[in-house]
Amino acid sequence: MAALTIPSERNKWETKSCELELKSGGDTFFDYGWNSTYRCKTKGFIENEKLVFEGDDHSLTIWTLEKYNHGTKVSIEYTGLWIGDLGHFGMDNMAFGTYQFIRNLKSVLETSSDIRSSFWKSWIGVFHTTIQDKAIKGTKVVCVKEGTPAASLLKTGDIIIEVDGKAVHSHDDFEIHVTEKVAGQYVHLIILRNQQEKR
Repeated sequence: MAALTIPSERNKWETKSCELELKSGGDTFFDYGWNSTYRCKTKGFIENEKLVFEGDDHSLTIWTLEKYNHGTKVSIEYTGLWIGDLGHFGMDNMAFGTYQFIRNLKSVLETSSDIRSSFWKSWIGVFHTTIQDKAIKGTKVVCVKEGTPAASLLKTGDIIIEVDGKAVHSHDDFEIHVTEKVAGQYVHLIILRNQQEKR
């Protein structure tokens, strides 16, 4: 629980800086770095069991801890309203960020190694979400940002099915491969556009 509730401990694996007020209605603020912050209220706190934060939109982040074998099982649940492709992108993106930080928590606890320097090193400028069609595996482009490497190459609706020779089955498959590359490196994609494969 210390890794979640003591700011100096949380800074070791997740946040750049944070302020935690662990009482109902307490003000809480997280600065994750990468220009990403989150301000919320503490909704509930049961020591060594549960920690709940509520955002301005009333969405909840619920951390639950349970004894598991010789360790602790950490569960995270988000509530919210995610509508349409951009909403699904937001959901995928938040879940991916959580996955990255939990990877780092595991690394810090087991080896005392903070691996955040390998995260989000590059971005090609595309918002995308795991394709929901069971017949197709990939991640669908839902927005391309102007002035980025993707702007002249990808279009909304493209489905990315391969990156650098590796199959893409989900948002995470693509995101982890691209964001851990050194900025300036090339990525080679295979996409489906209007049901036609393009390289």
